[in-house]
Amino acid sequence: MPVTIKPSAHAASTYNAQPRRHKSVSSAERLLQHTLADDNENTSSRPKKIIKSTYTELSSNFPPSFSSKNGFVHACIEAYNQHLHLHIRPEDVWFAILTQLSIYVNANAEELRHIFVSHEGQKKLEILDDTLGLDYTKWDHGELAYRMTKLIAGAIHDPEWRDWILPQFSTTTKVDQAVASVIFMGTLQNYFTYAWGTRCGLPSVTLLGTVQDWRRIRDKCKSHLPLLGRQCREWLSVLEPALDGFVQSFKEPESEKTVSFWQHIVNVHLPNGSGTTTYSGWITSFCYWNEDGACLHPSKNALAHDTKLKYNELPIGFTKVPVNLLLGLTVIPVEIVAGSLSFRASDSTKAPGTGGQHSRLDTLQPETGWIMYET
Repeated sequence: MPVTIKPSAHAASTYNAQPRRHKSVSSAERLLQHTLADDNENTSSRPKKIIKSTYTELSSNFPPSFSSKNGFVHACIEAYNQHLHLHIRPEDVWFAILTQLSIYVNANAEELRHIFVSHEGQKKLEILDDTLGLDYTKWDHGELAYRMTKLIAGAIHDPEWRDWILPQFSTTTKVDQAVASVIFMGTLQNYFTYAWGTRCGLPSVTLLGTVQDWRRIRDKCKSHLPLLGRQCREWLSVLEPALDGFVQSFKEPESEKTVSFWQHIVNVHLPNGSGTTTYSGWITSFCYWNEDGACLHPSKNALAHDTKLKYNELPIGFTKVPVNLLLGLTVIPVEIVAGSLSFRASDSTKAPGTGGQHSRLDTLQPETGWIMYET
């Protein structure tokens, strides 16, 4: 059963959206545009059109969703700053870990190559399925990404990595499986290229799920992160206090220790005079590397509160990976972006998915999904 912790005695406020940071989005096209707005790519590589997406229910109606390059981290910071309830799924934390790990592996691909594969360069992995038909907009690309992970497992030294990455929590959905599959693909994209198609013919904190789910995240990290070298072992030492805190929250949700843990999720450091606001706290343990794979933690101790990050320094919470769609002899290059792309604001007094223009938006929850687009 979920557990609710009350770190503060005051009532929840109403979410005051910050359009300069997070724009309310009513379509996958708008979400993709704003999420990738800070991507350091030239204009010619911008997406042309959405092929398929899990964000099919976005609309201008309530409850709204807001674009974010890291829905989990931003939702936590916004909820903390504005005194809002916060709902977190096991998948939100697990994907935060996986996307950081993806950044690390890609930044150190050659040093880590021997752990995953024996071949040099990139090995081509293809799924050819004549039952898909010729309309690639109707293909189940999430399922195809999931099938691709089986090919990856068969091509790496230890196929157990696939089972380790794919979530199997009590809250896991088919979309979550697809998101994890794309992140897995993106993590190993320096070792593989991917293609599929047919030649002929994806003021409270409520931890959703069960305590077993959150223990499983901790156990997964402890069993596999040390295998990837010194930096991952150091990251694990930073992650562990947060992962222990999640489990402790189920055991003693009202204890002083648990309340203190959640009170230290974010520390806001306001500048004296001129300068920029920075953030520390254990949420930064999910921001261990920036997009280039550079470590953001000088002391390797998240609970020491000495890692201070500017808002624009927070790393992405998603992974992008190129894929080729095969239509006979025609190759269509596309990209898939998957991970924590947004967070949703809702009214805690109403059932999920309900409400109206006058609802009181007092709860945030990260949203995960994937979008495929032409390049």
